[in-house]
Amino acid sequence: MDLLNPVYTEKAECQDCYKCLRECVVKAIKVENGRAAVVSELCVLCGHCVQVCPVGAKKVRNDLGRARRLVETDRRVIVSLAPSFVSEFPGLDPLKMVSALKKLGFQAVSETARGADLVARQVARLMNGEVPGTEVHNNVFISSACPTVVEYICKFHPGFAPAITAIYSPLMAHARELKDLFGPDTAVVFIGPCISKKRESDTSRNLVDVAIDFQDLRLWFESAGIDVYAEKAGDENTFLPARAGEGVLYPMDGGMISALRQYSLPPGTTCMAFSGLEEIGSALEGLDRKRSGAPVFLELLACPGGCINGPRSRTRSGTVEKRLSVRSYADTAPRDIQAEDASLAFHRVILPVSPGTVSPGAIAAELKRTGKHTREDELNCGGCGYDTCRAFAAAMATGVAEPGMCVSYMRKLAQKKANGLIRSIPSGVVIVDKDLSIVECNSNFARIAGEEALRLWELKPGLEGASLEKILPFQRYFHDVLHGAELVDRDVRLGGRIVHATIFGIERGEYAGGVFQDVTDPRVRKDRIVSQARKVINKNLAVVQKIAYLLGENAAETEATLSSIIESYETEAEDVPAVSNERGAR
Repeated sequence: MDLLNPVYTEKAECQDCYKCLRECVVKAIKVENGRAAVVSELCVLCGHCVQVCPVGAKKVRNDLGRARRLVETDRRVIVSLAPSFVSEFPGLDPLKMVSALKKLGFQAVSETARGADLVARQVARLMNGEVPGTEVHNNVFISSACPTVVEYICKFHPGFAPAITAIYSPLMAHARELKDLFGPDTAVVFIGPCISKKRESDTSRNLVDVAIDFQDLRLWFESAGIDVYAEKAGDENTFLPARAGEGVLYPMDGGMISALRQYSLPPGTTCMAFSGLEEIGSALEGLDRKRSGAPVFLELLACPGGCINGPRSRTRSGTVEKRLSVRSYADTAPRDIQAEDASLAFHRVILPVSPGTVSPGAIAAELKRTGKHTREDELNCGGCGYDTCRAFAAAMATGVAEPGMCVSYMRKLAQKKANGLIRSIPSGVVIVDKDLSIVECNSNFARIAGEEALRLWELKPGLEGASLEKILPFQRYFHDVLHGAELVDRDVRLGGRIVHATIFGIERGEYAGGVFQDVTDPRVRKDRIVSQARKVINKNLAVVQKIAYLLGENAAETEATLSSIIESYETEAEDVPAVSNERGAR
């Protein structure tokens, strides 16, 4: 069954802000027609884009329906519950959680942390060269617990892929344990704060049937009318086959190292914990996985602070409170866990991402598309989501970015279009700021304003910075519009002429604009007569429809009269160019 990528974009809701692209560490975003789509081949499912999208356009695949259908079958369905449930539901008696999950239809509940106990034991054996069928070729060992980290390293730091311990993740190890204990037909449903577990489930359906997150679980409880805190914590509601041990510390950074320390590691082993993809990337810089000396074990978790801050966890509580919840639960965990020695060796195949090669010529061509012809034009503002203009140009060359993403280019383009429209429009146009200083105007405005204004415009096209008060005698209308008045649309006297002024606000309290027509100009006057006649016809016809029985033939006569006026003016206007052309031809 082909499944949707666990993270995707609801394109109708995407607002073209590129925040997801700016925030994505691996740039797994492709912009098409102004909408940001997730590139599944690049995505490592950290879920950060889901968290930062301001309009919620980044979605997580909903697998709740699959889980519900599964519990309705005849199969034994068991929950693999992530240890971070104690920070997700603070103060909750774990046995109440077991009771609530059974009410949803699950036959049993087990802790994913049991798999973590198994993995910790196996990692220690691997580092000591005690795991049959595996060979150690390096002195750097990277934990395989976080599927996002595994994908991140395999795809973007493939040189370190051999350093990832060739062992199942805690979830896969736990699922295998459950199937060994309860039969191969047992269905396993993972519940936790992680999105990448969905892909892990998708690629290992023989072990994990479906993965849902804590937000899904809350919705399920709500729809079933279950208050998990009101459940009874009876002895019959226990974790099977038994509680987990030190593995419950795995969801916070440093937790796996704590679990490892109960085993014997090679002499001089250094253990370090890093969380967050950016920090992990920095940690790997300059590191030689075949370095000499004592071994180094790296516990790497994609979410800052660990799984307790997973993308589908609650955000109301801080990391300290969550860590305290996990530690408090760990204090009650049994210390005599007997981890089996059965091999958990696992060979994973995740192909590295080929960065591709974009020639300098192609980059230069793409830079020119966004108006960047020199190094000085490259602002490197990051508004497009890429760190540099050249990185953005390379993305355009590979088809994952569009010129419209460049903020400075679009601003300049919009300004050019606006200037072109202002200069070509036959009416006089002016834009002023809150101080009534001219921001932009065209030559027609200067011509209407008078000879002095026209001379100034010829010296300084646009009249930027000039005072409107010294050019027009009715600047008070602009002042009124700037301070919240409605649109001003009226005829005003300017010298010996009548000027029709339309004055409007652009941004309240900041900018206003005006469009002017000299109605004493014969061409303008004729157009106005035709326009006003049309308005009278439309208004008269509307009245006729409502009170036709009162108007009788007068309505038809009025319409005919007005129509003849319009036709005479339109015919005359059409004839003038023809006469001129004939004379020119002669």
